[in-house]
Amino acid sequence: MLRNLLHNFRLAWKFPRWRWAILTAVLSDALGFTVVLFPPMEWLLDGATAIVLFGVLGFRWPLLAALVTEAVPGLQLFPALVVLALAATEAEGSERGY
Repeated sequence: MLRNLLHNFRLAWKFPRWRWAILTAVLSDALGFTVVLFPPMEWLLDGATAIVLFGVLGFRWPLLAALVTEAVPGLQLFPALVVLALAATEAEGSERGY
């Protein structure tokens, strides 16, 4: 699994939109730990992250599911957005034959 995530990361880093998606997800998850005690700030962060990710990647059902996971208290401790960005890279890479 770790090997697949590393492969997906290297694949994603080649494309600017996936690079932006991964950087946004990592930044959002990192900042999420700092604002966990301030729910309104956390909601603003999640909303801004959703807008950026939907803008960069377009609408995707798995992205919506990850954002819902981020909104549930206690589940936001798992870096769902980073994992989703790397998994979505695999899905798109297999469509393109990478």
